[in-house]
Amino acid sequence: MGKAAKAHRAKVAKRNANMKVKEKRMQKLWQELFDEKLKTLQDEFAKISGDTLTGITQSTQDEEEKTEQEKSEPTEPVSGE
Repeated sequence: MGKAAKAHRAKVAKRNANMKVKEKRMQKLWQELFDEKLKTLQDEFAKISGDTLTGITQSTQDEEEKTEQEKSEPTEPVSGE
């Protein structure tokens, strides 16, 4: 193998090493962004689903309280005398 071939192989090896480094950096960056987005979406989903469940239970409790109040209130008006 001649001197030129060795130099060419060295350049190709250096180029390939640089490409691998760039690929790893891009993959790491993509993974970090993906994890951030996933966490954001999970938080939003938890917030939305939590609100829905809270809203349902809260409205059910409010309806029960109204029903109990209606039962305890007198049906005939009380005179002020």
